[in-house]
Amino acid sequence: MVGMKRARHRWTDGDDLVALYLSRHGNHFLRIMQPGVATLLGMPEGSLVMRQSNFAYLDGRNGLDHAAKQSREVHRRYGAMTEVELRPLVCKVLRAKRHPPPHYVTTV
Repeated sequence: MVGMKRARHRWTDGDDLVALYLSRHGNHFLRIMQPGVATLLGMPEGSLVMRQSNFAYLDGRNGLDHAAKQSREVHRRYGAMTEVELRPLVCKVLRAKRHPPPHYVTTV
């Protein structure tokens, strides 16, 4: 509908982990293009690109210098990991987004 705003995305640690990975390694090992990743994570591609730029800055490369506290914590925890170590974690996050666990409804 015209004039309706999309709900603001609430970043998870998993979302940040994906952004960290993409900022360093791109998507060529993931079998999914960046627009598809953004869609799976439930955000506009521009938001994902900005978060990648925050991680580039945290890595000492050119990027946006206003990283969120959560992003800095994700960078502290996972920043020393290699591509081979990060990829399975990122794939797990993306698989969970693609196939979320069922929501059980109980009746009384």
